[in-house]
Amino acid sequence: MTDTLNTQTESRKLFADVASNPRYAEIEANVLAFWKERGVFAATQRREGPEFVFYEGPPTANGQPALHHVLARSFKDLFPRFRTMQGYHVTRKGGWDTHGLPVEISVEKKLGLQGRNHGASREELEEFNRLCRESVFTTIQDWNYFTERLGYWVDLEHAYVTYTNAYIESVWNLLKRLWTKGLVEQDYKVVPLSPRISTTLSKAELGEEDSYKEVDDPSVYVRFPLKLDSLPSAASEALAGVQGEDRASLALVIWTTTPWTLPSNTLAAVNAKLTYVAARSAMGTVVVAKDAVERLGELPGKTPLEVLAEFEGRVLEGVEYEPPFADVAVELGVLKQLHERRDDGRPVMHFVALADFVSAEDGSGVAHEAPVYGAEDLELSRAYGAPMVFGVDDHGILRVTTERGQFFKDADKGLIRDLKARGLMYHAGTLRHRYPFHDRTGDPILYFAKPSWYVRTHKMAGKLVETNDLINWVPENIKHGRFGKWLEGNVDWAISRERYWGTPLPFWRAEDGSDTICVGSLSELQELAGRDLTNLDLHRPYIDDVTFERGGKTYRRVPEVLDVWFDSGSMPYAQWGLLTDETGESPLPGKEANFEAFNKHFPADFICEAIDQTRGWFYSLHAISTLLYGAPAYKNVICLGHIVDEHGKKMSKSKGNVVRPIPLFDSYGADSVRWYMFTASEPGDQKRFSERLVGEAQRGFLNTLYNVYSFFVLYANIDAPNFEEAPAFETRPEIDRWLLARLQVTVRDATAALEAYDARGGARALERFVDELSNWYVRRNRRRFWRGDDRSDASSAYATLHEALVTVSKLAAPFVPFFAEHLYQSLARPVDASAPESVHLCDWPTFDAAKFDEALVSEMAALLRVVDLGRAVRGQTGIKTRQPLPKVLVRARTPQQTAALARFADLLREELNVKDVEFLDPFAELVTYTLRPNLPVIGKTYGKQVPLLRQALAETDAAAVARAVRDGQDFTVSAGGVTFTLPPSGVLVDAKSPEGLAAAEDAGYLVAFDTTLTRDLVLEGLARDLVRAVQDARKNAGFDVSDRIELGLDVQGDMGEAARAWESFVAGEVLADRVVFGSVEGFSVEVEGGRVFVRALR
Repeated sequence: MTDTLNTQTESRKLFADVASNPRYAEIEANVLAFWKERGVFAATQRREGPEFVFYEGPPTANGQPALHHVLARSFKDLFPRFRTMQGYHVTRKGGWDTHGLPVEISVEKKLGLQGRNHGASREELEEFNRLCRESVFTTIQDWNYFTERLGYWVDLEHAYVTYTNAYIESVWNLLKRLWTKGLVEQDYKVVPLSPRISTTLSKAELGEEDSYKEVDDPSVYVRFPLKLDSLPSAASEALAGVQGEDRASLALVIWTTTPWTLPSNTLAAVNAKLTYVAARSAMGTVVVAKDAVERLGELPGKTPLEVLAEFEGRVLEGVEYEPPFADVAVELGVLKQLHERRDDGRPVMHFVALADFVSAEDGSGVAHEAPVYGAEDLELSRAYGAPMVFGVDDHGILRVTTERGQFFKDADKGLIRDLKARGLMYHAGTLRHRYPFHDRTGDPILYFAKPSWYVRTHKMAGKLVETNDLINWVPENIKHGRFGKWLEGNVDWAISRERYWGTPLPFWRAEDGSDTICVGSLSELQELAGRDLTNLDLHRPYIDDVTFERGGKTYRRVPEVLDVWFDSGSMPYAQWGLLTDETGESPLPGKEANFEAFNKHFPADFICEAIDQTRGWFYSLHAISTLLYGAPAYKNVICLGHIVDEHGKKMSKSKGNVVRPIPLFDSYGADSVRWYMFTASEPGDQKRFSERLVGEAQRGFLNTLYNVYSFFVLYANIDAPNFEEAPAFETRPEIDRWLLARLQVTVRDATAALEAYDARGGARALERFVDELSNWYVRRNRRRFWRGDDRSDASSAYATLHEALVTVSKLAAPFVPFFAEHLYQSLARPVDASAPESVHLCDWPTFDAAKFDEALVSEMAALLRVVDLGRAVRGQTGIKTRQPLPKVLVRARTPQQTAALARFADLLREELNVKDVEFLDPFAELVTYTLRPNLPVIGKTYGKQVPLLRQALAETDAAAVARAVRDGQDFTVSAGGVTFTLPPSGVLVDAKSPEGLAAAEDAGYLVAFDTTLTRDLVLEGLARDLVRAVQDARKNAGFDVSDRIELGLDVQGDMGEAARAWESFVAGEVLADRVVFGSVEGFSVEVEGGRVFVRALR
């Protein structure tokens, strides 16, 4: 920031001149230069105080910063700035997420590779990971510039980086502690797989709603003929009445939308509690759920089924059937022969099992089980000891049948043809439904049973829920809603990935598979390997070279790498290089300082990211800390909604509605974008975004504040007030005492909001004050600044406005750090050389009870309410504000408020531009009312009763209801023998003015104008219009505000008559020392009835 902010541009001026129009990008560039030159951010990091702990959620640096990063980083910047000003020390350590699929895919694209092709040899893997390391920070300069330009203060010089050895070693240490607790195991589990790259995806990687697409998939009903020679006794008895051809053709009919899983069938499942039937059909006798009989008979080309027998599902347990692809299990070596039996005589597979998850709501009520491709199927097969059949491999390629070599989704048509040809297809149709796709590869997700490493989070499921109750969630509904339900449905965390660029799992396994060792530190690995590994890169393939002997066995590392969500969830520990013993209670030798740094910064007081992180970073942080420490990793979390365009559409390049951050900052300033992010909606709500909306937010707050600041500097540089000579607070005029009392309310409300992590509430408190500062205080007191006859009064006005603006600069600093700094440097430092060097090094303003006057604030709030209501009446009726009216009738909510308003009668006359003010009794009924149900509030509650409710509202005492609404009370109305109890928000009250009055009512306040216009009133209104026209002419002519002028009035008709009648008034308002009725040399503009001329007298 240039020194012009701290010194006067001319010796006679207190403050640097202010440009007539704000140039926010230029202001922000100057502020950035000032921060750098003075080391302001570093100075905040040196401040001593209790620790406020903030965690930076690490972004991936190989992509471009986008609009959603502006949203998250604005919130992540706000609260640390606020807490720093409150006297806390906030370590703002940055971080980079450098492993995982996004990095690998970017390198794959560069090399033109797909899937595992690049890992065929050690040399290729070494080269691939080298390129991954290089690509991680390809856009780091863009990120650094974006971070700086946004005003996001974060320490990037000492940022944690997840690919460093120190970070990886700390992650290993955490895994060792989980291993010691018995919480890490390897097992088969059905996981979402991206088949092109053949890698397991976490649910977070799979994504949210956008991962699902509407697709048409097969909907097939397939016959599984029963093996009648081995019917269990219960089934034989249930089917005893089915004989002859009906018996010979008995078959289960299963329903599936995944024909490609049929070659891998191992079981059929029914629900023990459902009723099933044997029913005659054109294709033989079918066994289906009773509730599905009608459905099957109504399938295209089918006829109604004839029920032959009825029985409970439980009797079908153990019934064997002929699988749809009988040769597969033998071909793959799962069975030695079809219908192989165990030693106890039970079949190995291809029999009916009982499962509670089977339903008759869709399909046939008989499920086909392929445990490799369904989580419930796998659990059921385990319960019955059935093996797994891998008919489709982990690349999604069919291994068997005539469709061998086909991609799994492409194999459906051929399999259906085959089943039809063999008479097993009861019906083949299609079903439109939602199916998940991997957003990075475009592949349909393949659910696949893989041997993976898991953290057994289900063992601590109750504790995860319990510790969540200790967290303050914003918005609150996330705690027991999105996040809470996610925890309640907890499944074990699959932490392994068959990838290359990631934290290698620290599990070394004996070659014979008899033993596995989890390594918790580099020193432990060195001891096992018997050599120095200090300079070893802990990534693949180098870590894979480390083997060791133990008990006569060679141990090699397992090939998988770690889920990146475990990487990022480890940041509270790994950012400090934490290494402890297996209990976590003592640091390893030489790691005491790391242990101390961790304990100082755990848990976090505050974190913030977008809503999708409920299943990503928020969860990984929570799971690791709960499993290791029995406590949450964070105390307060803001969960942000997603950004869409102004029409509610998702932003995408293909739609052309993507908004890039840096050009936006250059056009509107980063502060304007930040302010919009804070105020547009509640943080958890979806945010509609466009440049137009940013412009509106800018005009509403920043421009208003800028104009007040400009006004103050303009007149202060003319009058050069001495702030030390300002009257004491208690002796200042009431309007000044009100403003400073109102400022205390703002300090109190903004502080309370920010302490509750309510960014929007804090911003709104500030916005309301700035609005009243501009549109009430400054507007009402302009003459005190530019008509300085009473120096004491002017001094009071200057001191009051200066104090308000400097305090606002401090309150605004966390929200709009650039303009707040500019305002502070422009106004505070020139007056007080001892003031802190930066607004961000100031103490946060505190509530000053000595300046707070509750009665005065309340009375002025009532006055402002009445004035706003009066303006609304004029706006609704088209009566110009400058047109005087004879009288206004005012009614307040209470007698006390009426008495307070009476004190401001003169002020009301001026503001409402009337000749007289009459105050009504609080219970006076001046208007008539009609009532309407507020359907958005009560429509769902009453539904079909709404017409009756309308009747009740029409028949009731509308005035009584209006009073109840005014007082915030529930009320009852009745019609047709039905009584409705409604809240005040449940009804809309419409007020109708009596003849000759223009009235409006709101929340118990009523304003009614007498609209009768006399000739004198009309002329006075024209004179006021004339004043406005002359003021505009002065401005357009480029006059200074203090310039005296010669005024020429070449106007006729009503305007001419008004000009003569109100000559003195007009001259005084526009600083005219001489008025000529005619033309004069100078700048002129056209007005109603002629022209006006202005010439500066200098």
